Amino acid sequence: MCVLKHHGGKSLFASLSGIGAFAIALTLAAPALIAQASRDLSADQVADSKEQKPPLTLRLVEVNGRALTVVSNDALHLPTHPDTTSFTYGPNLLVSNAPLRFRCQLDGYEQSWHEGTVWMRVVIRFIDANQRDIAEKSFEVRGESPGWTGSFQASPWIHRKEVVSVPADAVHFWVVISSAGPPDAVGFFAVRKLVVWPSAGDTNGISMIPPVKPDASKAAEEATKVSPAGWDRGGIRPADARLLRCGPGSEVALAILDDSPQGHADWNTAKVQGPQLTPGERLMFEWEEVYSIGKAEFGKVGYTNLPAGLYRFRMEPLNLMGIPTGFSVSQLVIVPVAAWKTLWFWVAVGVASFAMVAGSWRLSAWRRMKRQVQDLERLRDLEQERFRIAQNIHDDLGARVTEIALLSSSAQLKPNLSPEARAEFGAVTRLTNDLVRALYETVWAVNPKNDHLDSLASFVCQMANQMCAQAQLRCRLEIPDLLDDVPVASPIRHNVIMAVKEAIHNVIKHGHASEIQISLRQAGRVLTLQVSDNGCGFDPVVAVRGNGLDNMQRRMRSLQGSCWVVSQPGAGTKVTFEFPLPVA
Repeated sequence: MCVLKHHGGKSLFASLSGIGAFAIALTLAAPALIAQASRDLSADQVADSKEQKPPLTLRLVEVNGRALTVVSNDALHLPTHPDTTSFTYGPNLLVSNAPLRFRCQLDGYEQSWHEGTVWMRVVIRFIDANQRDIAEKSFEVRGESPGWTGSFQASPWIHRKEVVSVPADAVHFWVVISSAGPPDAVGFFAVRKLVVWPSAGDTNGISMIPPVKPDASKAAEEATKVSPAGWDRGGIRPADARLLRCGPGSEVALAILDDSPQGHADWNTAKVQGPQLTPGERLMFEWEEVYSIGKAEFGKVGYTNLPAGLYRFRMEPLNLMGIPTGFSVSQLVIVPVAAWKTLWFWVAVGVASFAMVAGSWRLSAWRRMKRQVQDLERLRDLEQERFRIAQNIHDDLGARVTEIALLSSSAQLKPNLSPEARAEFGAVTRLTNDLVRALYETVWAVNPKNDHLDSLASFVCQMANQMCAQAQLRCRLEIPDLLDDVPVASPIRHNVIMAVKEAIHNVIKHGHASEIQISLRQAGRVLTLQVSDNGCGFDPVVAVRGNGLDNMQRRMRSLQGSCWVVSQPGAGTKVTFEFPLPVA
């Protein structure tokens, strides 16, 4: 808690000086922090951006859906807190050695590389009795096969199994291995050990790629000229369909080495090859594959909610097999810190907030003190008025009612008084005595000197003894020692006294009891008061509900408390009052 006094100028000045020193220290440390954030940006990346004709180029940068008008060769300045940022990049058409494949990475923000996603595929085509294609099932491959090293000899072959249902009217199928996905798909795709199982549970699979015996005289042209029995090369560039030696002996793989975004190559079987098909049966195809496929045209990569910082958008050429060439092109990207995140902004906000808080605290403390003084004055006036009313009732009304009681009692003693008049004077005496007790209860409830828990307990005991003595009942009291510093306001005391009085009155009038027991317990801020007897009791379910119980419950509800009755015929009655004490 900060306490401001008139002589606290030195303390305030010291606090502001401390804030200023902290701000200066952070400002001096900012260059080191920036250097730390950009420590991963290597020197060769900076040099790359100064090449006159790099093989890759950054064609377009869009921020929040709008293209940036100027792309600097030194640094790209983005607006503060961009929602969406996208980079469009690709081969530089002004150079002759533009790469077919390439990838990108936003250094300083991510660790992984991005390459355009395209595909090549294995296609199972079904034909009818007229050798017309009626349906096909395509199985695509994208990116690079797991464990790809840049060479099919050193990379693991991936096993694949696919189940195909034979469509209606199909009598045969033929297989196509093709790079004819998107036109800009380039790279390497090879398939070997292609086997078809004609029916479920069949153990005699049909090998679709027959072996090719090596011929030393045709070793130079084997890859592009020799084909396995039943297979043909096709497509716009059939020379890109290659035959590879991938195992011992005569085992071969069918590969496609696509190095042109304008053409494609196919390996395909004859249309009548394979077993006779039955519509509805399920064929299972198994093969092994290895691949590395990229996109030859411009790529686009997007980022969302880039935080402030220094980044470098790196573009790296790849060879046809997906291996980096060792040369990269990069573009420095700067996302500035928002004004509300700068050091001096928060220093100013801190100083202004400190001044506002200090002023507000002083103002609220002054207003709070003023309200407390006003409340104390009102409370003092109210207590004085309550004390005056209690004193007037006691001194004036009490004396007059007592005088009436004395006069009526004296009149009863006159010898010449008729029996009727003597009875009437006796009634007046009883009424005045009741009125005196009622006035005493009112004076007790109004007098502010009794606004505490101990006074409430004492009055309950006094009232219970008087009522039980008049009814000739034994009264047992279980009242613990209570603190006299627990405040209990006048309305609470009045409602509690009236509720207990009603409960004792019900016992005297209806209970036929010989003893009443009153107990009081305090648990924290909750007070429990219980009135029980050894009378005849009653059945709460069938008994006619009177006004007494409703009045007691209503009084407890006004105190945010509760009242409940437990009774049964021949076992007495127990009435419990429970309510929270006010917080001091």
